[in-house]
Amino acid sequence: MYCICCKGFKVGPMSFAPKDPLSKLSEEELLWTEVDVDRGGYKYTSTIDNEMIDGGIIQIITAGYGSNHDGDKFIIAICDDCIQSNLDDGTLLLFKSGSYITPEEDLEKSKKIYKRRKRLDNLISEE
Repeated sequence: MYCICCKGFKVGPMSFAPKDPLSKLSEEELLWTEVDVDRGGYKYTSTIDNEMIDGGIIQIITAGYGSNHDGDKFIIAICDDCIQSNLDDGTLLLFKSGSYITPEEDLEKSKKIYKRRKRLDNLISEE
């Protein structure tokens, strides 16, 4: 899938084991499909939101009330390189760290970068 930032075709679902029911689906089918899956007694409904992704993130996002797209759902992808560069400049914000090494430090760093960028933007935009 194409990255929403760099427009590169860098992100996609990971390949599945040959016996996995999802292995028969193409990448395009995986993006829009909801399939009931049983993986050795673990049953769930598979969507692109809960499958393993190679090279970045693919998620279904929902436009909230007030948007021109209120209620619409979109599939977006962002590659690992763009995730990192957008985290570094405060464009992308970390909500919760999945890292077990320094989760609080990562979250606080993201908040600090965002606040700094916002203050700098406010200073520059004031006339």
